[in-house]
Amino acid sequence: MDFVYFLGRFHVLVLHLPIGMIVALFVLEYLSRRERYRYLEAASPYLWIATAISALVTVLLGFMHFAEGSFTGPSGELHRLYGTVVAVVATVVALLRVGKFASSYKPLFFPASLVLLVLVSITGHYGGNLTHGSTYLVEYAPQPLRSLAGLAPRRTITSVSTADPFADVVGPMLVERCASCHNEDKKESDLVLTTYAGVMRGGESGRVVVAGNTELSELLRRITLPESDDEFMPAEGKTPLTARQVEIIRWWIEAGAPSGGTNGDLQVPDPMRSTLSEELGVSF
Repeated sequence: MDFVYFLGRFHVLVLHLPIGMIVALFVLEYLSRRERYRYLEAASPYLWIATAISALVTVLLGFMHFAEGSFTGPSGELHRLYGTVVAVVATVVALLRVGKFASSYKPLFFPASLVLLVLVSITGHYGGNLTHGSTYLVEYAPQPLRSLAGLAPRRTITSVSTADPFADVVGPMLVERCASCHNEDKKESDLVLTTYAGVMRGGESGRVVVAGNTELSELLRRITLPESDDEFMPAEGKTPLTARQVEIIRWWIEAGAPSGGTNGDLQVPDPMRSTLSEELGVSF
């Protein structure tokens, strides 16, 4: 299975090919309907075939990538479904385009390219949910849009004391640095770091945060390893937490990994208050 997983990782590389080709198809089919650009029709069969082949290869690699078992939840299933539909539609239309009766289906090709453009956009949306989390696009949106997305109003933080130690401090750090691999739809090592419940539940190797005990908290160990270490997190290619953020997470664990309430309920040492003030951009 390792070779299957190896090939599957190339999904994230080749997926850009069908996306670009579908956009090109839409432009070509739109322009070639005009007399001035009629000559573009000659390229249409070749582009349809290339699009179909690239879509089929992308879907095949996608299924191999899914075989790793890290992708769960509705976004993963919908991404796989819509991706398959894109490949099927592209292949069927490509066969019609190069077939004996292609001229009979000529009115179909532009609408088909538009349908593919919509489908690949939906597919990409659910793929984005897998890598960034389902709330990534609307995290900083105006409140009306946040409400439509089912998100609670953003809390107004005026000082260190009014901030929730997890929801306003530690949680956003983990979402920013760790959500691409540890969200509800993509659970590397069965670990979710986008919610307090997920952090405290841990993953397939056990708990990653032990309240009040930094020595036994695997999360802290991983983020403080040398970046050259294979176990260092975030994984290679991802932006690591800053030294200040690591110290805040260390303090949070030592304080009992609290969630709910505010920092004002805790006995926060002045040096940490200063650190939190700098991180949050609010008054001491």
